[in-house]
Amino acid sequence: MQNIKTLGTEYYKQWILVVVVVLLTYILLIYNELASILAGVAILLIGMMNLSEGFKSFSGGFLERILAKSTNTKPKSIIFGVVSTMIMQSSTLVSIISISFLSAGLITLTRGIGILFGANLGNSAGSWLIVGLTSINISALATPLIVIGVLLYFQKDILFKGIGTIFMGIGFFFLGVDYIKNGFESVKDILDLSQFNFSGFKGILIFVGLGALLTGVVQSSHATLAIIIAALLAGQIHYENALAATLGTSVGGVVTALLASLSANIEGKKLAFANCIFNFGIAIIIIVFFPYFVNLIDLIAGIIGINEENSALKTALFHTSFNFVAILIFSPFIDKIVVFLDKFVKNTNKDIDKPLYIEPNLVEYTDTAIEALRKEDEHLCNNACKIIAHAIGFKRSDIRGTRSFDEIINTQKWVYKKTMDLDNLYKIKIKVLFEAIMDFSAKVQSYNNDEQKNHKIFDYKIAAKNLTETTKDLKIIQSNMKKYSSSLNLDLAEQYNTMRKNLGELLRSIEELKLMDEEKRYLIIKNFKKAKEILIETDIQTLKKVENLIAKKKITPSEGISILNDSSFIQKISSEIIEAVGIIYSLEEEQLENKAS
Repeated sequence: MQNIKTLGTEYYKQWILVVVVVLLTYILLIYNELASILAGVAILLIGMMNLSEGFKSFSGGFLERILAKSTNTKPKSIIFGVVSTMIMQSSTLVSIISISFLSAGLITLTRGIGILFGANLGNSAGSWLIVGLTSINISALATPLIVIGVLLYFQKDILFKGIGTIFMGIGFFFLGVDYIKNGFESVKDILDLSQFNFSGFKGILIFVGLGALLTGVVQSSHATLAIIIAALLAGQIHYENALAATLGTSVGGVVTALLASLSANIEGKKLAFANCIFNFGIAIIIIVFFPYFVNLIDLIAGIIGINEENSALKTALFHTSFNFVAILIFSPFIDKIVVFLDKFVKNTNKDIDKPLYIEPNLVEYTDTAIEALRKEDEHLCNNACKIIAHAIGFKRSDIRGTRSFDEIINTQKWVYKKTMDLDNLYKIKIKVLFEAIMDFSAKVQSYNNDEQKNHKIFDYKIAAKNLTETTKDLKIIQSNMKKYSSSLNLDLAEQYNTMRKNLGELLRSIEELKLMDEEKRYLIIKNFKKAKEILIETDIQTLKKVENLIAKKKITPSEGISILNDSSFIQKISSEIIEAVGIIYSLEEEQLENKAS
């Protein structure tokens, strides 16, 4: 039934799209002047997409390293946001990258908020650029940039392809602004938009709404700014209405970050909400004090030498000024915003686990994606160890504590504890993460041609598979473990409690591993690898003990077979965990081996 509804919805969406395309085609064919404006918007958006793609091609580890070094304090995070957005001319790209990196655990929420605050200010550089472009014949500059860009794009070298994409992006950006400017100059003779201008508070609200709506639809504040400035220069809208519409672009710009956060984890959603607080907050403040802020802009314009008649430059100044004021107002409260978001923005479904580090927007940043994949494997390992501990009758606090397992077994009667629903735990804590890891790994590999990196990705998939296998069939041994470890037959109980203790010691070693420095961690991992050989010997010793117990009639042959089967299963679990842990921490191991050599 659900599939039928989905198909019906898709069918209607397709027909709506067809109708919109037909109507748009008719309008563009009839109204040439309007076609020029819309073509300009389309070309400008193509330019923005090319700019984004061009800068992404240089990310391969470089962007990650810069991000780590440039965001270790709040001021640095803000400056990074300003500079990166000014260079890339895309607050959208910076916002998506920030949400992705926060989701991957590579930056803190505090740093991410600082970056987004700075990105809003850096985005205002685009309004200065657009004003400058409207005063010159930029089509003459656009053509050579596009031609050179295309030439470089078809080169095999990734560096040249990236530079070519950026050149094409800049060229199309210039060409789009030129089309929009010429379109408004033509349309003013047949359509007078100035009759829709409103003054006072009503006009402010209307044009803030229009600016927000247009930005939300075209998903580019630059495109909206180009339309606003072109309409202002053509006399289609008044100066104050242009300012209000410019303020609206910041409000509409949050749509992109919110859309990007839909596929992100809870930390990414918090960052998107922080962006809303910034943009909605400053919009409300400016609207309330709008007349006073306009006077302030006129005063600053006079001081820095902008003519009173140059309304386009004053619009750019307004854009920069209100974002700068927003940073001054909200930056001191970043820590309080983080506390607020941690308190009120939470997962709605607390039972089903979700990936903490991997998310779709990371796949193009290979180095970051691989590290996120390793961290997600750690997340899966934590869940698997917790479920295994429950399956053999231990609490997580037992594993993390220092009490001996003999003492724990003697003081805690497992038989009275509620049996865990291992099938359900597997589905909501293991399978969901394993599927996400496999899907994410395949996508990362499709973006990566480095054989060594692909080998690392494959290893992480193996680790995830091993961890998934350890928990998939735990219910096979759970009933025997619980039944026989509490048996009145002390010899039988001893064999099962020995299995529990051995596996508990392994889980405790893994917990201790996470808290150790790199050198000690390296030694533990090496011991783990030796432990795999010991497991084979343990299996042989168990067989001899069982044979001896059966011979002395201390256990029945049926009980002996159960011990052997369950012991083999425990050792299989131990072996798979050891291999997975070795893979997850192999990066540190390789680095330490290099240091030692």
